[in-house]
Amino acid sequence: MTILPANPAGYNLESINALMKNVVQLALSIAGGIAIIFIIWGAFQYFTAYGNEEKAQNGKKIITWAIIGLVVMILAKVIVGEIWGILSNQPPNFGF
Repeated sequence: MTILPANPAGYNLESINALMKNVVQLALSIAGGIAIIFIIWGAFQYFTAYGNEEKAQNGKKIITWAIIGLVVMILAKVIVGEIWGILSNQPPNFGF
């Protein structure tokens, strides 16, 4: 399966849209997986602090930043979709 044709003259909005969809989905999948791992790691640190306030605060900080990262990823997808819509005069088809 080829994403874009070998001949650049064959590029059109649909092929570029397919490429953008694949890149955005791959990036979100990787970054989302990393964020979930950090949320689990932060929760593990928080629940195993056993009264150690520094370790509990570190766990809270990790969870907070992982959630902020997830929100930034979602906003990035929305921004890319909006820019695509403005530049191509077509609705974005990047997943959700």
